[in-house]
Amino acid sequence: MSQDNRDSATDGDAVYIAMARAMAGEGTPDEREAFRRELEADPRRGELFAALDGALRPLAAAPADAADVDVEAALARVLSRRDARPVLVSAAPPATAGPRLVPPSAARAPRWHGAGLLRLAAALLLLLGGVYVWRTLSHRGLGTAVSTTRYATDVGVRRTVRLPDGTTVQLAPLSRLELASGYGEPERAVTLSGEAYFAVRHAAAHPFVVRAATAEVRDLGTTFSVATGGAGGARVVVTTGSVSLRAAAGGDTAVLRAGDRGSVGAAGELRVERGAAGDDDVAWTRGRLVFRDAPIPEVAEELRRWYGITLVVRDPALARRHLTASFGTETADEAVRVVAAALGGELQRRGDTAAVVPPGAADP
Repeated sequence: MSQDNRDSATDGDAVYIAMARAMAGEGTPDEREAFRRELEADPRRGELFAALDGALRPLAAAPADAADVDVEAALARVLSRRDARPVLVSAAPPATAGPRLVPPSAARAPRWHGAGLLRLAAALLLLLGGVYVWRTLSHRGLGTAVSTTRYATDVGVRRTVRLPDGTTVQLAPLSRLELASGYGEPERAVTLSGEAYFAVRHAAAHPFVVRAATAEVRDLGTTFSVATGGAGGARVVVTTGSVSLRAAAGGDTAVLRAGDRGSVGAAGELRVERGAAGDDDVAWTRGRLVFRDAPIPEVAEELRRWYGITLVVRDPALARRHLTASFGTETADEAVRVVAAALGGELQRRGDTAAVVPPGAADP
């Protein structure tokens, strides 16, 4: 095991031990809440916890003389095998639709004695051993543990997720990120629909690749945002470091560095703007929606994602105009009124549809 992997495993021990304590009904309310957040942050941990918790439930009926189990010695033996091939295989996740997250119940009473002690010892052995098998299967692309993992957001909702390798991703509203089966072997490949900001934990041996619409973005050690658009293309903004950008179908490759913007059109055409990126390009990560001379189709796409509003500009002359505006705490109604006024038209609202019409054409 490499030093990097050793450090990663050590960092994760606290989480896995928290899983074992949860299975035994142990832990303070704060520990249980922290553990619940860990499960939500990594669906694969949730699946593993559910599988092992189910496998260990029969031990709850163990005889009282099980109190002689040496939990600390059992844990020490498991940790001492960190560099050895795992010998315990985790149970397969339940055959249900999606991961079954089972946060520790506040209603469980402490059970350090009798059956609870045996359960904790078995949990430590199975869980820590099973986690290493889980990792092995994930890297080799084997077994049910490598099913596709998906993260998604709803209208107006942003979400930050931490991937298994330590990379963090902030998803913009109405966006979806999928981790490919076998994530990390050899590539850490993800597929994006919508918009996301990536802070990648660089690992040259396992390149981080984002596939978004017509574009493929390969991390060279950086933070960057990627967005897909309704027209079928994708846009990339680099804030630190560098990435390589090319059309998903192949062709020329460009290296983008901090401050650069790049895009791949619907037909695969590559465009690079050196030094053109600024704070406005990633203002959405701070909860602000900023338009700078933006065409109406782009405005309509963003209003749909952030406010759930369908923008319709019925006059061709108004539809050819561009918008410069910024929104933060505004309501949906306030935002579309600003858009209508900025375009020089009037607003007609019908439910979630906002139509901009020429002056005087709005219904009285």
